[in-house]
Amino acid sequence: MTRSICVLAVASLLASCGGKGTSIKRGAFDQEKIQVSTVGQPAPHKADIVIAVLPFNNNSPDKSLDKTGVALADLISAQLAPMKGFRLVERQRIEEIFSELKLGLYGAIDQDTAVRIGGMLGANVMAFGGFSTIGKKVLLTVRLVKVETAEIVGGAVERGDDISNLDVLAENAAKKLSDSMASH
Repeated sequence: MTRSICVLAVASLLASCGGKGTSIKRGAFDQEKIQVSTVGQPAPHKADIVIAVLPFNNNSPDKSLDKTGVALADLISAQLAPMKGFRLVERQRIEEIFSELKLGLYGAIDQDTAVRIGGMLGANVMAFGGFSTIGKKVLLTVRLVKVETAEIVGGAVERGDDISNLDVLAENAAKKLSDSMASH
């Protein structure tokens, strides 16, 4: 009786989600596995691309901007989150790995270390880079690196007139990163 109610509930739910093209594999419920397939509807995210955005290096002479690298990583992650084609690693998980490796969130990270961190996070692509100031001008650079090969597969360079424009630069960089991931 309970099984019949569950099957009816699942069938009703599937019918309300589009009905056409949705099916339940016959006998799946008896094996205590319901296998559902949807035909002709694309998946919203590619599950095979997982990106971790690391804190950005402060390459400027102004060391008071060191914490800005974490804020930049947050901004770029927030811009990438709603975009389709990949998933992101949560920043808290990144902080746990940094703590395990006894790395500071505000120090420079080389490509080899970033790739190693990516493997520990379950990411297959790392996004990292830095920012520099020259007078009032600011430069933001981001690289996308495949974890298993250390190959650079994308990137972005953004220039601005003032450090206060970093949010706009991060937004533009995120769009470019998303576009470069779409081509891979």
